[in-house]
Amino acid sequence: MKKFKSLLKAILSQDMNVFVTKISNSSKIKNVSLILFLSLMVMYSIGIYCYLFAKELSKLNLTYITLTFFIFTITILTFLQGIYKSQGILFECKDNDLLFSLPIKKSNIFALRIIKLLLFQLIYNLLYIIPVYAVYIFFERPSFYFYLISLLMLLLLPIIPTVIACFFGYLIKAISSKFKSKKLMQVVLSTILFLGIFYLSFSSQDFILKIVENATSINDVITKIYYPMGLYIKLIQKFNIIDFLNLIAINILFLVLFIYIGSIFYFKITSKLSEESTQNIKRKSKFKLKVSTPFVALIKKELNRYFSSYIYMFNTSFGFIIMFVFVIGLCINSDGVLNTVINGNGFVNDLNIVYEYLPKIYLQLVIFTGFMTSITASSISLEGKSFNVTKSLPAKIENILLSKILTSNLISQPIMLLSNLIFFIKFSISLQDMFFITTFTLVIPTLNALLGLIINLKYPKMNALNDTEVVKQSMSSAISIFAGLLLFIITTVIMTKLYDNINFYLTIELCIFVLFTFILWNVLKRYGKKRFIEINV
Repeated sequence: MKKFKSLLKAILSQDMNVFVTKISNSSKIKNVSLILFLSLMVMYSIGIYCYLFAKELSKLNLTYITLTFFIFTITILTFLQGIYKSQGILFECKDNDLLFSLPIKKSNIFALRIIKLLLFQLIYNLLYIIPVYAVYIFFERPSFYFYLISLLMLLLLPIIPTVIACFFGYLIKAISSKFKSKKLMQVVLSTILFLGIFYLSFSSQDFILKIVENATSINDVITKIYYPMGLYIKLIQKFNIIDFLNLIAINILFLVLFIYIGSIFYFKITSKLSEESTQNIKRKSKFKLKVSTPFVALIKKELNRYFSSYIYMFNTSFGFIIMFVFVIGLCINSDGVLNTVINGNGFVNDLNIVYEYLPKIYLQLVIFTGFMTSITASSISLEGKSFNVTKSLPAKIENILLSKILTSNLISQPIMLLSNLIFFIKFSISLQDMFFITTFTLVIPTLNALLGLIINLKYPKMNALNDTEVVKQSMSSAISIFAGLLLFIITTVIMTKLYDNINFYLTIELCIFVLFTFILWNVLKRYGKKRFIEINV
């Protein structure tokens, strides 16, 4: 047990040492404040949405259904997060070979990986479940038993969805390994799964009202589908020691059985994946290197790194895929898509109004997609220990940084421009709207790429054990997402307020974004070059 604890501490410390290093210097208060601010933003948003449900349900004395719905939703999100997190933490860790060579039981290594994954899922869940608990407490003023049982539920909540996600994560990896383009196939399979879930999410109309109208039946369905949820709801309404023990036993037995069965096959799975990776490297080494200019070689290097990482590709391409699927859906059945996404959620009652404003709605989709997808926010961190090799290349730092920006645009802009072209042809958009949509498509991804790269240079995570930790769990990724979201909200609010002079506003906004892009490029050339030299692995 002592050896197990020491190994767990060592594995977790590898994920925390970057943060510890940063907060030990003079910027400690600033970094902690930033993390706290971002966390509070997420919790506040979830709390407001939860309050809308609870306010209506409390009138019917059904506030507890708020817990059922939101905790079940968090369970689904935990499952989705677990699918690609499990692939990084369980199967693609860089220290697998080292750990397997040590005199440690394979079951212990597998258990450590699962515990580490569950801890990350627990931290993720905290941001969502705390505001849900707070809203319920505000309306119901529950007894002491609620706090005890809810704390237990908080700890147990990630177990079952994470275990199931690990199984699906392995299936995706196993199926994709049968194809030549393994990483691309992983992205395709994951995208199909996620698009299916998105479709189910948007297929319901008048969402809040329907939940209120059918609250009891929805609660019954959820508690029957997910038995631990039913036990939890029963316990907060009336404490029963048998149900309490059942809630603990179901989750713990589920975890223990998974660790026992999984540890039997874990070594074989990782060994097979490692062999396949080695064979891929050997096959690639047989090809003759083509001579190219240094700058083109830098871009090829960035593209190879991008397409070699499933989590990097999926996380940064999903927004573009959603945009493209949305446009194709508009071409096939525009009334149905618009009715589902806009009219079905109660924003307007006349689709003719939607068609009148459709070019500006689509422009907001372009801005949202461009701001919410930052490929460069992880591009420095993903180099890891090879970053020193990049620094030693006979190339100007300015060109290395520029190659990352251009690579980001080469990945993002073709999909967006193709979507634009299809949209223009289908709906006969005016030249003025075509100009704004096209120019924003070129400017926003470039601006966001510059912003993401500067943030990643400021907050690099160079010693991550897998790409998941960089793409999903690093400070630079979180800051980039919230910065993009903030910019999108600002543009949307201003556009709504100034719609009578929308074209004049878009012209001013475009000029500001272009100016901001040039400013960020100059910041990158000066500050970025300095930070690039300072970063050591």
